[in-house]
Amino acid sequence: MTHSPSGNPGPVAPSVPELHRSLSDLAHVLGSARTHARLRAQSGVPIDRASLTLLRALAAASAPMPMGDLADILMVRASHVSRQMRSLKEEGLVTTVREPGDDHRVRRISITEDGRDLVSRMETTGQRWLTDALADFTPDELHTTAAVIKRIADAHRDGDGELG
Repeated sequence: MTHSPSGNPGPVAPSVPELHRSLSDLAHVLGSARTHARLRAQSGVPIDRASLTLLRALAAASAPMPMGDLADILMVRASHVSRQMRSLKEEGLVTTVREPGDDHRVRRISITEDGRDLVSRMETTGQRWLTDALADFTPDELHTTAAVIKRIADAHRDGDGELG
């Protein structure tokens, strides 16, 4: 049985399968090892995809984040964040501070200026590639596309996109 966007059983609009395939293809291309290697080479940033994802989340945060919150945002296990943080801390890309209060096991993570610079260089390189790829799009097409993708990502991130 299929579900409509409202979650009620019903037929799926014919454009939904096409959009799903297109978004899946885009996610695959953008998340591929080949794409990441090309962006790394062009930006001069020697960092793996998982570490970059973590640094991007920290760069977007307005304050140091508890590891558990970061894991929730990235939809990964806290142990994964812990492992990545140790490596990034050794490289001087993040710092950790103990949580104020009684529970000294809880640590907050923040990105360093070197970490921000690394993210900025990768973002600039990725944006140059995307600008070239979207050269024939109108501003209205770009705005609509960005709005649709954001709504879909937000729905899944917030749990509204769960199956069932």
